[in-house]
Formats: sequence, structure tokens, C-alpha cells
Amino acid sequence: MIQSLTIPGVAMALSMLVCGAVLAQNETEGGPAPVRVVCAPDVARLCGDAKDLSSRVQCMDQHEDQLSEACRTARAGKAGGSAMFDSIAARITGREYPSIFAAWNLAENLRQSDGHTVPLSASESPNTIRARHDLFFSTYERLGLKLAAGRQYVVLTPEFTDESIQAALANRAKLLAANPNMLIMTDLHYFSAPHTYLPADSPWWLHDAKNARFEGNNTEYKSSRLDFSNPEFQDKVAALCAALLKTGVYDGCMMDWWHDDDQMGGDRLALIKKIRAVVGEKAILLANVNGRLPTRTANYLNGMYMEGFGAKFFPDWHTAAANLLWGETHLHKPAFTALEGWWRTGRDELPLMREVTTLALVFSDGYVLFSDPNELPTPDHLHDWYPFWDKSLGHPVGPPANLDHPDLNGAYTRQFDKGEVVFNPPSNHSVVAKFPEPRRSAATNVTGQSFTVAPGDGDLFLSP
Repeated sequence: MIQSLTIPGVAMALSMLVCGAVLAQNETEGGPAPVRVVCAPDVARLCGDAKDLSSRVQCMDQHEDQLSEACRTARAGKAGGSAMFDSIAARITGREYPSIFAAWNLAENLRQSDGHTVPLSASESPNTIRARHDLFFSTYERLGLKLAAGRQYVVLTPEFTDESIQAALANRAKLLAANPNMLIMTDLHYFSAPHTYLPADSPWWLHDAKNARFEGNNTEYKSSRLDFSNPEFQDKVAALCAALLKTGVYDGCMMDWWHDDDQMGGDRLALIKKIRAVVGEKAILLANVNGRLPTRTANYLNGMYMEGFGAKFFPDWHTAAANLLWGETHLHKPAFTALEGWWRTGRDELPLMREVTTLALVFSDGYVLFSDPNELPTPDHLHDWYPFWDKSLGHPVGPPANLDHPDLNGAYTRQFDKGEVVFNPPSNHSVVAKFPEPRRSAATNVTGQSFTVAPGDGDLFLSP
């Protein structure tokens, strides 16, 4: 049974709501954007505590002799350029959609429209592949940071060589030059870690039946549980996050295994309070909550990483949608979500990829990823890059959809300044989306005014 409804075009008045963000994206080569990009690492390294634009400008002037040569050159060539440094919030709101993220590992292949794949590493550098993503988090070493000589355990002595800091800052600058709206984060081990994280006799390792089961089920990464209930260890973890951010390489820290509704929720609350206290309000803190809600710690977290949508422990699209909406209104500002869906039969499961992508677009202003499930023997979170993700919707012109009121005969829609999104839940019937003006389907590249969207699928309908 096919049901239809006409979706109105985007009104000019609504599109004006995001014109400022659009103008920021469309700055010409001679505009101020290159200054923001080139100097972003210097701002983070030297002026991370600046509270507002005026303070940042004053701080940069005071540290002129400590700026990188590239930043000094950019500032010298731009009258008033120092006033244009972007903030993390500006990068979050300034990006276009869909916004794709990478969790530890990157896209492996470019999936072509004919179904074939081409390895990205054959034609793109790792930084180029990273910059395809608007949010990236991985280990602190990934961009080049190295521990100082004589330091073995980063959580005990988070000190890094000057050479590696400069190399990592150069990599950061390259990423921001390729994608000025990118967020760059590092993970923070607090729940479990490889055996090299602490001395073997450290009292902060857990040695109990629960850890034995954890080690037995965690053969891929061979990590062990940590006693994050220990106040001294909490202090060390918080100091590590602060030290990593002080280098200027990263915008924030990401914590895995974040379930604050269990018996360890109080310990996570104590830990996140300490982290927020030492990194300040501007740093970004992201936690992997899977399909649960961080009700006790949301005031301290900016982001919810929702790993494993589609798995047995997180199968329900309705729960995913409700949690996305919850995150938009309950997290520490600037707030965002990052929904990761797992394929069931393979990376060529294109309707499911579109379902996950449009689900995130309709119910959030967040990031999305469609990746390998964790049970594979290969490294987790590897994925292909899909042409569907290269289509630009611009920016949303209205709030996320109302979960209780589907507006397309059981399906949900949302308008952006360059098109409309339709998400059709798997439990619904096929629907027909009709438009008063021609639209181009991102799924098929067909242009028309009437399109059928199957259950468990979604599409982007772009203005030609």
C-alpha cells in the first residue's frame, strides 16, 4: 500500500534563518576563513581559556611571538583577521549535512554508484580521508603525539615531546584546512585499557571475576578493567584529558563504556565532574552511551556517541529517535549526537545506510555513521564512503521532527535550505513524497516531482 502527501518547498523566509551560516560556508578564497583555519591550533594552544571574541583577539596579540609562522603570516595579511577565529560551537553549527563521523577507524573504500568499490588509500592520504568526516576521534597518538623521553605511562605523566606536538598541530591544521568545520577529539581510557597503560602492579587495575570475564570476551584488543571508582585514579584521568587538550591538538575527550544508570553510575558522575572542572566549559566531552541515556551526567557532557544501532542490544529505531531528540535538549551546550548504525548483511546494504542517515537527519542536528558491526575480526568501525553522503542539504531550516506526529503518512520529513529529507520507518508502508517543484533523489539521481520511499529506507530530495 502506497500513501502520499505533498511536501511544500522551503520558504524563503525560513531559509533566511540560516543565511549567516551559509555565508560563512561560502566565503571566498580571499576572505577570513583561511585565517581561522591556519590559526586554529594556535588559538587552542595559547588562548583556550579566552571567554569571548575580544579576549581571544587580545590573547593572540599578547602571544604574537609564540604564534606559528603560518598564523603570523595569515594575520599580517588580513586586517582584523584575528577577530575571525572560529569556535567549536561555530564549527558544529557551521557544517553542512549530512555530517559523517569516524570512530577510531576511517573509511576504507569509496563505494561507486555501480556498486563497485575503490580503495581510498590508493588516491588519498590518511588526513584527506579523515577530513571527509566532520567529527573524528581516536587514540591520542593518531595525529602524531608522542610521550616525552623517559615517560612510559601517559595517564601517570602526560608529557609530550615538543617535536611531536608541532607535528600533531601541523596535522590538525591540514585537517581544518580541508574541512574547516571538523571536530577533532581523542579517546580517554578510564574503564579499560591495554596492559601497557599502567604498571602491572598498579592498584588501579581490577582483579576480580568481572574483569576475568571481560578479558575473556575482549580478545580483540586484549584490555583489562580499571578501577575508576578510585578518587586518585579519577584525578589522573581528568589531568590526562586536560594535558591532551593543552597541546592544542584536540578539541575534547571521548569516554567509552558510558552507562551512568548502572551500579557504577555514581563513579562516572564523580569522574565527569572532575574532568569538566579541569578542562573548563569550552572543552568538548563526548561519551559512548549506546542506546541508553546519560541522565545523571548529561549536564557535563556535550555529546552522546550512540554506537551499535541495529545490534541486538539497540535494535529499535523509535528508541534511537527518542534518544536523539533527548540529547538535543539535555546535553551541555554546544550539544550534539553521533549515531552509528551497524549493517546486518554487508556494507552494500544501501537501504539500511539510507535509513540510518535519514533517521539522524530528521531527528537531530547530529552526526551519523554506517559501519561494520563489532563482532567482525577486523578492526571496529571501518566503513565505506557512500555517494549518498556527498550530497549537500545545506542547513536545517526548522527543528527536528516530532516523533509523536509523523507528517508523511507514517513517515517523517525535515526541510533543509537545499532540499528535504524523508525517513520511512521499517514498520511503515511505502509512501510517496510529492513536491510542487522538481527535486533530485540522492538515492537514484532521478529528477522529478513524485518519489516512492520504501519502508526501512530514506532519501534526500535536493533542489536541482
